[in-house]
Amino acid sequence: MRILVTGAAGYLAGFIVDLLAAEHELTLTDHVALPEDRRGHAFIQADITDYDAVAAACAGHDAVVHTVALVRERFDKPPTLFADVMVKGTWNVAEACARHGVKRLVNISSVVAIGSPEDRSRPYRVGDAQRFNEGDLFYCLAKHLGEEIGRAYHQAHGLSVVHIRPGIIAGDGLNREPVAPEDPNRPWFMHVLPVDVAGAVRGALESDVEYGAYHAVTARRDGVYDFSETQRDLGHTANHNWPGIPEGEVNP
Repeated sequence: MRILVTGAAGYLAGFIVDLLAAEHELTLTDHVALPEDRRGHAFIQADITDYDAVAAACAGHDAVVHTVALVRERFDKPPTLFADVMVKGTWNVAEACARHGVKRLVNISSVVAIGSPEDRSRPYRVGDAQRFNEGDLFYCLAKHLGEEIGRAYHQAHGLSVVHIRPGIIAGDGLNREPVAPEDPNRPWFMHVLPVDVAGAVRGALESDVEYGAYHAVTARRDGVYDFSETQRDLGHTANHNWPGIPEGEVNP
């Protein structure tokens, strides 16, 4: 399969590239140069906010894995930057896919694309009640709108779109490591290793799902977000579940 990976210089993208490279023909794109370990792949330098550049990059590919987001040092950024990079950028990718015959878009979303689960007594399933809060709203809203763009292009153009919603991605030095709370028998665990997010991406590329949103989280009973649909539809279950932290007893 010919696959374009956007945001290819990023932390998560490196794990996705490593997992897919043996079985697929990859083209990487970003607005900055690639790290040394990814320079063996075809590379197109492009600004995600420039539709013509995005369209040229997407042309000729079977699928796109879209990883672009504002992650590092995002909390002092204005809403217009989130709108340009994450909303307009995702719109550009979806439009380019529809216009250039790309069959599948795998969009890296986030568990926060739905805000926060209203019922924290059991793991959240896709479609359960949720609400947005003030904290990190620009990022959450941009991820939410990215999913809505994907849904619209699936309905209007028949583009196959799978949203992957990672939890807190560990290992990049930005996020603290998980620490068990006083009451471990309520859903609390939100971390995931990037290699397991990459596994969910591979499952999305290989599945026959035409549209859906799936959590990329650990396979723990005490996780905030349910993983059973990812396991069922994408054939992926996280391999690293922090065995050193005892699992709480949470009712499904």
